[in-house]
Amino acid sequence: MLDWDDLRYFLAVHRAGTLAGAAQALHINPTTVGRRLAALEEQVGARLFDRTPDGYLVTQAGSDLLPRAERMEGEAIALEREIAGADRRFEGVVRVNVTEMLATRFITPHLPKFNEQYPGIVLDMNCSNRAVNLGRREADIALRLARPHEENVVTRRIATIHLTLYAAQSYLDRKGLPEEPEKSLAGHDLILFADSRAFSKENDWFTTRLEGARVVMRSDSVSFIFGAVLQGVGIALLPRAAADSEPRLVNIPIETGPEPRVVWQTVHRDLKDTARIRVVLDFIGGILDAPT
Repeated sequence: MLDWDDLRYFLAVHRAGTLAGAAQALHINPTTVGRRLAALEEQVGARLFDRTPDGYLVTQAGSDLLPRAERMEGEAIALEREIAGADRRFEGVVRVNVTEMLATRFITPHLPKFNEQYPGIVLDMNCSNRAVNLGRREADIALRLARPHEENVVTRRIATIHLTLYAAQSYLDRKGLPEEPEKSLAGHDLILFADSRAFSKENDWFTTRLEGARVVMRSDSVSFIFGAVLQGVGIALLPRAAADSEPRLVNIPIETGPEPRVVWQTVHRDLKDTARIRVVLDFIGGILDAPT
């Protein structure tokens, strides 16, 4: 009989394409993944992957096994959710997928109060822009800046994040305020978001104001940009709710800004009434469900 645990390794390698990627997803070392995969191939009597310079490519035998392994995974995860959904204790691990900025600047200041109220709950915060699959239990709760369209999830809009221009006082002491920031940022150093679709709204807003300005850096981390602005590196768009509470930053007045970001809180339908997950949902919602 096939061991479901070995099939987990098979699916992880298929999805990641490498032993290292599978090991990272499973939180173990690549040697263990390779050993378990070899054991599975010996058990079924067939090679499941071709080892190529581009990674592990599934063979015909692997393709035949894949849908069955995915069905077993689905049943195992559904059982886990059913058991977890019946849990009425305020204890255990709750895994939250959240952007680094929301975690560090919005959630972190409230953690002491939460830990005091619920000492039995361990928050496992995965700070990433990657969209996780709640159906595969990659997280219990996800906070996203784009509305998810997964099946069997409950999604709630919990915040609107407005962004506007900021600079450190140390930067303005050197460069001065932009004369007409609504029209032009000429003569100034700018920190933009990564040149990717995820940040197109913010970068498009900058486009008509770039002539004569200097882009000194880009990043896909809002927390990194926040830190760079604090150090006087340049001017950037930052979340107003976080930046206004930082005395070292100066709001550069503009009449318009990029379209606000919406924060969506998502949980799998089977887990929404689990006691420990319910209190984390309420905790995060209470922090962010306010004008920002």
